[in-house]
Amino acid sequence: MKNDPLPNPIRELAWRRNLSPEQEAELRAWLAAHPEAHDEWEADSAVTEGLARLPDAPVSSNFTARVLQAVEAEAGTRQRTGGGAAWREVASWRKWLPRAAVAGVVVGAVLLGVRHHQRAEYARSVVMLSNIASLPGPGVLENFDAIHALERGPAPDVDLLKALQ
Repeated sequence: MKNDPLPNPIRELAWRRNLSPEQEAELRAWLAAHPEAHDEWEADSAVTEGLARLPDAPVSSNFTARVLQAVEAEAGTRQRTGGGAAWREVASWRKWLPRAAVAGVVVGAVLLGVRHHQRAEYARSVVMLSNIASLPGPGVLENFDAIHALERGPAPDVDLLKALQ
C-alpha cells in the first residue's frame, strides 16, 4: 500500500489538458512535500505525453452504417427469440423517453419564465419604493392652507387675452 498517492484531481486534469500555472504550483508544492511520489509523477506524465503524440485511429467511412446494421440485426434476433415481456416493457418505456424529455424542457422553461417575471415585478416595486422615499416628508404639509391661499389670485382677464391674440 502506498503512502499518499498522487492527488487524483490534478492527475486527471493532466491527462486531459495542460495544467494552469496555479495547478502546476499546487503540484510542485505537493511533490516537494512527498518526494517519494516524484518518480511516479514523472512516469505518469511521460505516458500522457506519449499518448498525446499518437495519431487518432482512422474510422472507416461506413462505421455508422455498420453499427446501425449490427443494432438492427441484434433487434431482429431478439424479436425472433421472443425477447420476453421485459424487453417489450423497456421498448415501450424508451418510446416515451423523448416525449418526457421535451415535456421536462418545456416545464423547466415555463418555470424559469415565471421566475424571471416575478423577479422583474420585484425590481419594479423596489424602484417604485425608492422613488417614494425621495418624496418630501409630511412636514411640507404643515403650511398647506397658507400656500393654497397664495395660489388663489385674480381670475384671468379673458377679454384682454382675446385682444392680445
